[in-house]
Amino acid sequence: MKRHPRYRFNIENESKLERIVDFSISPAALWCAVVGIVVLFLFLGSIIVMITPLRTLLPGYLKQSERSATEDNILRLDSILEVYEQDRAYIDNVLRVLDTGRIPVDSASISGSVRELTTDSLLPTSPAERKFIDAMEERERFNISVLAPLAADGMIFSPIADSAVFTSASRNEEKGVVALAADEAVKNVADGSVLATYYSAGERGYVVIVQHAKGFVTRISHIASPMVSTGDAVQAGQILGASPLPDAKGQRYVEVMMWHNGLPLIPYNYIGSPDATGAQSTPFEAPRGKF
Repeated sequence: MKRHPRYRFNIENESKLERIVDFSISPAALWCAVVGIVVLFLFLGSIIVMITPLRTLLPGYLKQSERSATEDNILRLDSILEVYEQDRAYIDNVLRVLDTGRIPVDSASISGSVRELTTDSLLPTSPAERKFIDAMEERERFNISVLAPLAADGMIFSPIADSAVFTSASRNEEKGVVALAADEAVKNVADGSVLATYYSAGERGYVVIVQHAKGFVTRISHIASPMVSTGDAVQAGQILGASPLPDAKGQRYVEVMMWHNGLPLIPYNYIGSPDATGAQSTPFEAPRGKF
């Protein structure tokens, strides 16, 4: 019969000839005991690290204050990168405009690479912010419906072109779309001075911004080539630029926007009528909010 090996452990006190520990154990039981002792030490070590300040000595550990500061810095860095990309895109556009060897039609595809901005979804709108927005919207509606028509009283507005026609979809919009006949020049809508003239790749043409009297401003885009420069004094009906280039359907159109003291207006209410020579009268509306 084969005998299984066993290990004997003896601990004796030789001074007293006394045996303190005397036991035997098989190899399998010995390995189980060793594994159990290792697991016990690992468990005790984990408990000590979790409930004592020793965890601060672990590599890569951050205190709560340091972790909060790190998260805040990451959010700030993300915002800085967002602003940097916008500034970089603006500088690139300026460099394209200043490039004298650039062909205007070759940059029309650039608008497809412009990344649209998304609204911030980190925090919802607070009640105080919502109340402020509602109050400002009420004030803007009052200014648009009452103050702007009163300021336009006596001013002479001219159509963008003799045969200009607003599209039906844009007659109640802040950005009016005006269709023009072939080779018809774009004209100024009221006396004023040119604030800016620049090429816009996204709008496939030049943009002319004119400051008028009593706080009115007009912006006309899609102009093929401007005939005025920044700082020029212009009169109502004066030619601002050549007719826009036709689109894929062969149609020629410009986009016009108007403001009064920084508030957007509906252009059709002022220059939409073909036979209008002055501002259209708008019925008075009582204010709908407290200011």
